[in-house]
Amino acid sequence: MKRLIPIAFLALTAPALAQPAPDEPRRPQRAYANPSALIAADIAFARLAREKGQWTAFRETADETAELIEGKRVSAKAALKDRKNPATSLQWAPHSAWISCDGTAGLTFGGWQGAAATGEYVTVWQRQFKGKIDWKWVLDDGQALDAPLREVDWAQGKVADCPTRIQRDGVTAQPGSKRERKEQSKLPPLRPLAGAIPVADAPAGADVKDGQSRDGSLAWRSVVLPDGSRRFSAWIWKDGAMVEALARSFVAKGA
Repeated sequence: MKRLIPIAFLALTAPALAQPAPDEPRRPQRAYANPSALIAADIAFARLAREKGQWTAFRETADETAELIEGKRVSAKAALKDRKNPATSLQWAPHSAWISCDGTAGLTFGGWQGAAATGEYVTVWQRQFKGKIDWKWVLDDGQALDAPLREVDWAQGKVADCPTRIQRDGVTAQPGSKRERKEQSKLPPLRPLAGAIPVADAPAGADVKDGQSRDGSLAWRSVVLPDGSRRFSAWIWKDGAMVEALARSFVAKGA
């Protein structure tokens, strides 16, 4: 048994990653991201599954853009609409979290347990600027393991460095300001990635989808291979480069 039954692979529906524009004027921005909020969101997600049921929790915390892969990518909202909760929900806990400088996106990695299996998972989160839920998931994947992940005393969080920001209208909006929140609530176009990430090396026939935070300091890539196995990679802006934060490979369902 896996964390999702069948395994769900949910990806942000977004345009291709924006590319850096080195000739445009820029200036640095301040960090205000809080990885503890991501950890709390993941813990609350597991608690909701325990209290209301596994698929109820997934439905209530899914972003509108979330996708489910069951042979191919489909809308998670449609796929989970009438799915019945199992008698006993899987339970999970985050071990690590990464968040973009602007606090608009992040990911958690941890371990899950079921009645007869244990495994690992990764979840990508998107900050919400409307509604009562601060964070909703846009991607989730996992797999069973022969042995549980090593236990940790507490989840560790990391924040991406802040990339420089293009100055607009002679004024730079600081993260967390009224102007910045107003812009983010309207979901402005994605800003360029802070730096380059590796080119996807997936074989022909693979389903590849990239996503990123609004400020370009966090990026991720989900790959579904023709045989049903998956790859997940993520990068954060650190010390002047996009550094790999997490890379996991998941076997095909039933393999």
